[in-house]
Parts: sequence; structure tokens; C-alpha cells
Amino acid sequence: MIPTWYMLILGLALGLVPPGWLLQVDCRYLSFEDLWSRVLRRGDTLKTRRIRWWRLPWLWIDPVRGYTVTWFLLDGLRPVRKASPGMIYGEIGLTALLLLAVLTVQTGHRRNEQQSLAPVLFLGGMLAAFLPWTVWAPAFVLGVATAIAMNGFVAGFIFAALAVLGAGYIYMSSLFTLGTALLLLAAPILLNWVRATRFVVPVRY
Repeated sequence: MIPTWYMLILGLALGLVPPGWLLQVDCRYLSFEDLWSRVLRRGDTLKTRRIRWWRLPWLWIDPVRGYTVTWFLLDGLRPVRKASPGMIYGEIGLTALLLLAVLTVQTGHRRNEQQSLAPVLFLGGMLAAFLPWTVWAPAFVLGVATAIAMNGFVAGFIFAALAVLGAGYIYMSSLFTLGTALLLLAAPILLNWVRATRFVVPVRY
């Protein structure tokens, strides 16, 4: 494995930017229940209010940033031709650790409010970068549908992981890549549990 240092540095520089740096100071942090009732499905009392959640840079930048960071890190640690099994496994393990470190930063911790930012969009971009569309697309659809049906981000992450496991078993040959994807989907749930926080997302409305 011959690291491409400039790609690694770019990937880490983009991935280790705290999510709060991309958010305006007037953002509100809502749980999934509040997000659904106050913003995505407004009642009669909110119909006259201007909805501005789509103007958040975070909303548009995060998926692209997640995809770009993952692409840089994967390409920056690509093993040379005819690499030994040990070198290949080392590259896979190091890549997984770097991706986990990036995702930990993106699952921002708001200690005073006992909240963690749900890295839904960033994680979606990450998965799209190294999973075939036949795996990440059904995972995204099932995750969103489950989060809506069960009114929570955790349920969405869990069912997205189940979809990745099922579709990956059918369409993927690399168990290590599949395992990394499942680890990334489990990481926000574990962080949320260890921190004893609840998931929120920033919005402006």
C-alpha cells in the first residue's frame, strides 16, 4: 500500500470539519417527531410561516461532502497491484478506522443539551461512495420510510443496516466492504447510546 498523501489530507480535512461550522446561529435543533410535525408536515397554525429548512448549507453540502471524503480516503489508501493479503487487510482496516473517525465528528455532540446530530445526509453520501446503487438505494429508501413510520432516527438506521445486509448478500462479493458499511450504520446508534443523548437535526423555519 502506497498512500496518496494529498488525497488523504484532503479527505480528512473535509471530513473532520465540525458540522456546527456549516450551520447558522439561528438554527433550531429538532428531534424527528418535532421535525415531522413542525416542518415537514405543518398543521393549520403553521401554514402562514415561511419554511426555510432547504436554505441550510448543511442540507446540500453534507451528502456531497460525505461522498467526496469517502472517495478521497478510499483512493488515497488503495493497495498496489499484487499486494499481499496482509497489506490488503491493513488497507481495509485503516480505511474503516478513518471513516469511523470522520463519522464520529459528524455525529456532533451538543453536551449541554444532551443531543447528538443525526448524520443522515453525510452517512448517505459515504455509503453511496463505496456501495453499489443496488445496495445503498434500497437502504436509503427503507431507512427513510422506517424513520417516518416509527417516528425516530434510530429505527431508520437499524432498518437501513438490515437492507444493506440483505441487498449486500445478494449483490456484493466483498464481505469486508459490507462489514464496513454495517459498522458505519451502527456507529451513530452506539455513539448516541454511550453519550446518553437523543438525535436531532438542525433546521431553520
